[in-house]
Amino acid sequence: MKRELTFELGLYTLCIVLVGLFWHKPVVLTICYTALSIVALTKWHTKSDLLFYFVTFVLGPIGESVAVYLGAWQYPKPLFLIPLWLPFLWGICALFMKNLSETLLRREVKR
Repeated sequence: MKRELTFELGLYTLCIVLVGLFWHKPVVLTICYTALSIVALTKWHTKSDLLFYFVTFVLGPIGESVAVYLGAWQYPKPLFLIPLWLPFLWGICALFMKNLSETLLRREVKR
């Protein structure tokens, strides 16, 4: 259980550090998030995990694109309103949130 929690929080931290370091280099950040997606999907690959990843990979950026189009905010160096790396981050975040919550719930049950 501790190992899962460490992996999940490490993934979260790495995503934040990477965007902080490479937001101005969208191709590099896209490559990093693609690699992290592969790692995450290698570890978490149930039907539910895949569904969470791909639904948010599509729907998250669509929502953000609409918000950007309507003037709510903007991204530096976008590709069609949003950065190329954003769908990957949405997918990773969905997997992170799903699996972190499952880990914490299992931990609660064992108490």
